[in-house]
Amino acid sequence: MERKRHRLLEILRDTSFRSNPEPVFRLASGSFSKYYVDCKQALSYPEARALIADLICERIKGESFDAVGGLEIGAYPIATCVSDAIYRHNRNIVRVFVVRKEPKTHGIRDLIAGDIQAGDEALIVDDVVTQGNSTLKAIKGARQAGLRVRRVVVLVDREEGDGRKNIEAAGVRFEALCTLRELAELPNDSTQSATRHVNPGGPL
Repeated sequence: MERKRHRLLEILRDTSFRSNPEPVFRLASGSFSKYYVDCKQALSYPEARALIADLICERIKGESFDAVGGLEIGAYPIATCVSDAIYRHNRNIVRVFVVRKEPKTHGIRDLIAGDIQAGDEALIVDDVVTQGNSTLKAIKGARQAGLRVRRVVVLVDREEGDGRKNIEAAGVRFEALCTLRELAELPNDSTQSATRHVNPGGPL
C-alpha cells in the first residue's frame, strides 16, 4: 500500500499541486498561502481514482458502512470510486450520497442527493482539509438527515487551520491519505512524469 500511496503523491504533485515563493494563493478560508492543491485535477484520471479507492478501502478495512459521501462537488468522485471498489472486491453495496451546499429550491427540497436512510452508518470523504469547514458541513448535513457519522477520510490534510482538531471535535475519527508537507517535499523527477501512463487520447 505504501507504493500505491507514493504513486498517488506523484500524481497529486504533477496535476494538482502548485507553489510560489510568496503567499499568492487565496484559500476558501480567505487566507493566503504559498501552496495550492486542487484534487479535482488528479481525480480526472482513472489511475488516481483507483489508487484513492484502494487506499481508502485499506484504511476502513474491517469496518462496515451503509453509505459514503460528502459535500458537493469534490467528494462525489471520491465517494463513487470507493463505493465501486467495495462492490468489485466483495459485492457489498455501499451507497453514494452528496450533501448539497444549499437545499434544492424545487421538488422535495432535500439537502442530500442519494438513496440514504435515517440510521445508515456513513463514511464522510473529502479532498482537501484546511480548517475543515466543508467536511464539517458534510457531517452536519448527513447527521441532520439521520445518518450516523463517526469516520472521515480525506485525500490531503494541509496540517494548518486546525482542520483535524475541528473535525475530531465533532466526534469523528479523522484520517488523511497524505499531507501538504509530503507533497511539497516530494522530489520532482522531470524525466519520470507522474502522468506518464495516462492515455493522451485516441480510440477506446
